[in-house]
Amino acid sequence: MSDPLADAVRAEQETADAHARAVRTRDDAVRAAITARTSVAKIVEATGLSRARIYQIRDGRR
Repeated sequence: MSDPLADAVRAEQETADAHARAVRTRDDAVRAAITARTSVAKIVEATGLSRARIYQIRDGRR
């Protein structure tokens, strides 16, 4: 028999793991765009992130 609380905790962890993977993928893409000399303005436009967040990702502070 399934434990609803344990199922909920497991589902939450799976969601958190998926989110963390998505953020890593996004951050890798941002770093690749910077390496390819894409302007920060274009990265901001494409991602919806702030300039400050782009620089944090670039500098490894995020």
